[in-house]
Amino acid sequence: MKTYKLKNAATLSVDGSKYNLIASPATALELKQHKEHFMFDFIQLSKQNIVYKLCIENQENVIQGLVAFKAEIGVLRCENMEVNEFNRKRFPLYNGVGKAMVALCCKYSSDNGMDGYIGFIAKNRLLRYYSMFGAKILFGTNMYIDSVGAKKLIDLYF
Repeated sequence: MKTYKLKNAATLSVDGSKYNLIASPATALELKQHKEHFMFDFIQLSKQNIVYKLCIENQENVIQGLVAFKAEIGVLRCENMEVNEFNRKRFPLYNGVGKAMVALCCKYSSDNGMDGYIGFIAKNRLLRYYSMFGAKILFGTNMYIDSVGAKKLIDLYF
């Protein structure tokens, strides 16, 4: 599986410095070592999904976020996306990791013949957040990003 570089995707909260993120498949050992930093069980998710980790470039031992997804007909289904606990508190260490995970999914979808389309179920409180990136409501909290929204995110980071 491919490794991706997302340019200037994470912003250090204390001073606004921008950092590249490296996205690569997470190993079972990495998921086990970092499980206490995530609410979702990515070890279980990895049994039926591809799980990618996002790390600051040259700091690959600290996972900033995890995303689990699988290819379906014409769309990449994002099962779970979660930033590390230190990035979701009131004062996150890095901003932008969540948006970078969405962009990664769009890029993976584009690279694998799905034209950037992704689908996911959002938590109610995140509907507005995802809509800022071009996500649209399909029904309820089911959302998707089409090829137009995906291209904007892909162009931003890749």
